Amino acid sequence: MKNLFLKGLILFIIFVNFSISKVVAENLKSTVKKIFEETNFPVQILKNKFISDNSIFVLEHKPGAIVEIQNFSDKNVKPTKNIILNLEPLVSQSDGWEPGAMGFAFSPNFSDDKLIFVTYSNRKNQLVLSKFTYDTETRKALISSKVEILVIDRFHPIGEQDDHVGGTIKFNPIDNHLYLASGDNRRPDLAQNINKFYGKILRINPFINDNDKNYSPVKENPFTKIKGEPEILFIGLRNPWSFSFDSETGDIYIPDVGSEYIEELNIVKYNDFNNFMNFGWSCYEGTYDIVNKHYEDVGRSSKSCDINKNNTLIKFIEPSIQYYHDTIVQTGSLYGNSITGGAVYKNSTSIWHNHYFFGDLTSSNIWYIDTTKKENIAINLSYDEDLGLTSIAQIDDKLLGTSYTGTIYEIILPDEKNYEKSIYNRPLITKNLPAMKFINENKYTIFTHGSGFYESLKKIRYYLGLLPFGTQK
Repeated sequence: MKNLFLKGLILFIIFVNFSISKVVAENLKSTVKKIFEETNFPVQILKNKFISDNSIFVLEHKPGAIVEIQNFSDKNVKPTKNIILNLEPLVSQSDGWEPGAMGFAFSPNFSDDKLIFVTYSNRKNQLVLSKFTYDTETRKALISSKVEILVIDRFHPIGEQDDHVGGTIKFNPIDNHLYLASGDNRRPDLAQNINKFYGKILRINPFINDNDKNYSPVKENPFTKIKGEPEILFIGLRNPWSFSFDSETGDIYIPDVGSEYIEELNIVKYNDFNNFMNFGWSCYEGTYDIVNKHYEDVGRSSKSCDINKNNTLIKFIEPSIQYYHDTIVQTGSLYGNSITGGAVYKNSTSIWHNHYFFGDLTSSNIWYIDTTKKENIAINLSYDEDLGLTSIAQIDDKLLGTSYTGTIYEIILPDEKNYEKSIYNRPLITKNLPAMKFINENKYTIFTHGSGFYESLKKIRYYLGLLPFGTQK
């Protein structure tokens, strides 16, 4: 009888644990649902009420187009596609992941000027910012209306090292200037060079020509005061992707894709824009002092890092949040390897008002930050969905995500926050990283990505509690 009781008790415990695990697993994820699947590598979504209040506009990265999805907001009518700007004749034909149509923005004066601004990698491997004029009768913008505004040369041969392009563009809601993100062009040292556009955020006025330029630099841009290029607003970025503004305050949120170690998000208040901001790459990756402890290209940064560190005007800014690559902590898809922006959600009737949402391309994690709090803490909202996120945006009261698979998702926001569920499955992300003090005090390079896990990496894993001390040989 006693044995039967014990067997029954064990079976009951197993059943309860299984049931609880199943319920927890089912309830821990926010609902992410497919709402459209017929786009080609979408990377950005916008709305333009002057064209149609029932449409959204999607940038197709490859082969390159801006597509209007008509009747998107009408539940009773099937959405249809209308290509309003075919960029394929202009866009790079490289098979690489990054070259393509990179970003677009409607003019803040669209009701009057009908201008669409677009960045793309052209067939000369250059990053180009152009404007096109939209025709309200044909509902299209023709290639023939193109006016090139800015061209950033890339010095690698076509088809080689053609990533780290950048290309996100946005108009700031406070000053209506155009902001453009550029990658470091696989030359990390140039991110610290204030006379080169690589690894920067530029700020220009594309509505006023300056001498032989189809734009004018914004006079408040700081680096011109220390003999830098007048277009440069921020420096020290590696591969910024899908930055965004708070639509009410103008504050900027800049995700920067890391190299071997760290993904980071930089948040800057609008009133601090002119303060010589330097986000650190390639002197630092996140808060990792990387310049003399990594591959040769980063080592070239030593001189420019010393110059900028010794300049009392230039402010090295630590990330607002950062997280290790999974290749460092060996945790599967706990964090990810490629941060993706991002939108500050606005809806005064929602608990998610003034929350910034961002994700990771490789892990499909989606996190949120309550921007009203003094400390930036990223809490996991969704994971394990295999989304392939390339951007997150707010359209009306909905939060949408794009995927390189061609899918547009709606991220359904819960009616309440459940911190216990979020923290149970995915740890919080802040600006503080475990073992960073140890990493920075260690004189050895930490090797990852198949190059072997050496003594330093084993010690880091020990400090993170991932290896017992006896394995440190």
